[in-house]
Amino acid sequence: MSHLPAIDPEALWLAPEPIVLAPHDPRWPGEAEAEGLRIAGACGSAVIRVEHIGSTAVPGLIAKPVLDLMPLVRRFEDGYACVAPMRALGYWYAGDFGIAGRHLFIQGSPRTHHAHLLVEGSLEARRHLAVRDLLRASKRLADRYAALKRELAPRFGDDRVGYADAKSAFMRELFDRGGVE
Repeated sequence: MSHLPAIDPEALWLAPEPIVLAPHDPRWPGEAEAEGLRIAGACGSAVIRVEHIGSTAVPGLIAKPVLDLMPLVRRFEDGYACVAPMRALGYWYAGDFGIAGRHLFIQGSPRTHHAHLLVEGSLEARRHLAVRDLLRASKRLADRYAALKRELAPRFGDDRVGYADAKSAFMRELFDRGGVE
C-alpha cells in the first residue's frame, strides 16, 4: 500500500506559487467533468453531485489553471466519509481551512485541482454557484472580473491570500447580485 508523504495542508495552500493567469482552455469543462466523475465514484453515495466552479468554469474568462470543483453532500458529517477516498485520488485534506462547513481538498504541487466539499444548499455552495452563473450570463461582469485579475496578479506575485483578499469587494458585489449575501 502506498502512502502519500506527510505534508501540512496549510503549508501546501500557502506555498509560494506565482499567480499565473491563462486564457480560457476549452478542455477545462471536460477535464472538470471527468474529475467530478472520479470524485463521485470514489466517494459513492456520500456525494450528491459535483459542480465545476471558479473561473475555469466560465467560458472565455482568464483563470489560474487550477480546476475548482464542488462536491456536494447532504450533511457536513458526510464529508468525512470522503477523506480517505479523496486521498486515494491524490488529494490532500486541509479540513475547513477557515471556512466553516467546508472540507477542502488540494491536488498537485503546483496545484492542479481544488475540491471544496460543501453541503448542498449551504450559503457557501450557493455563493459559488451564483458567482459562476452570473459570470457565465454577463460578459460585462466577466470582463470586469478579468480586468481586475489582470491588474492584481502582477501586484501580488505569489501572495495568493492577498490576491484573494483584493478581489473580495468584487466578490461581495456578485454575492449581492446573486442574492446570496
